[in-house]
Amino acid sequence: MKTAVTIGYASIDYPAVLDGYFKADHTVLIKQRPADAFPRPGGCPIYVARPLVTSTCQTSMVTWVGVDDMAERFRSWAARDGIDIAGIATVDSGVTPMCFMIYQEDGSCCCCFDPGLLGQEKLDSTQIALISGADLLAVTVGPPDVGMQALELVADDAAVAWVAKNDPLSYPESLRAALGRRADYVFCNVHEREWIDNALDGRERPDPLIIETNGSEPVKAEFRGEIEFVDVPTLCFNDASGAGDTLAGGCLAAIAGGETSPELIAAAGIAASTALLKTRSTVG
Repeated sequence: MKTAVTIGYASIDYPAVLDGYFKADHTVLIKQRPADAFPRPGGCPIYVARPLVTSTCQTSMVTWVGVDDMAERFRSWAARDGIDIAGIATVDSGVTPMCFMIYQEDGSCCCCFDPGLLGQEKLDSTQIALISGADLLAVTVGPPDVGMQALELVADDAAVAWVAKNDPLSYPESLRAALGRRADYVFCNVHEREWIDNALDGRERPDPLIIETNGSEPVKAEFRGEIEFVDVPTLCFNDASGAGDTLAGGCLAAIAGGETSPELIAAAGIAASTALLKTRSTVG
């Protein structure tokens, strides 16, 4: 693989851990937040793209931002990480999506999300060219109609990865079915597995490699009847956002580098995700 494209929603994230709980008309202290990454770039495609940059692939991201200061921050963050930013399109009538991830004392998370551009995302000529020329297309949480278009644009001999999420708005049944027919690599958690199995039912292509996570339990790597389990390190953290997408990116980087062992591919993904979570020590 020489070129990779990740596609999906961008976001500007504000994570924080409370010293208590939300209550109406009540002030609660923030006990932890990142000291040097607040806000930070978010959204599935950037987390998948980062590990791929370390592989042999030129990695581009297809996403959308608004006309605001946050858009320029997002572009600069992506460029700093070595991601090609040509596929980050501007929506003139929108603002860059933003997410406040507030973790309460018991570990529960309140997520306040401003979609900013919802429904205005379209593929421009640069994005179409990137997808059409990609050796690897990773479809993440994003506009479902654009996801369908990307599957039509990508070359027949290109590899397709489906980075799943239990989000029926981003992954309606029609897109899940299309990805089930086409994906060569599938990344999901144990709670999303039913969706995957349903989408793969009646598939004509050979079965894909499926990497299935289950929290702190071993990662399951399944390939055409063979199953391997790979242990996950014990870590303490409050903020796991992006960990699953980073794991997918780490697996894809190993694949792009020529790795074929499902066990070693899963191990590479775990290593990438673990490295991310270790940077969250200031958040928990």
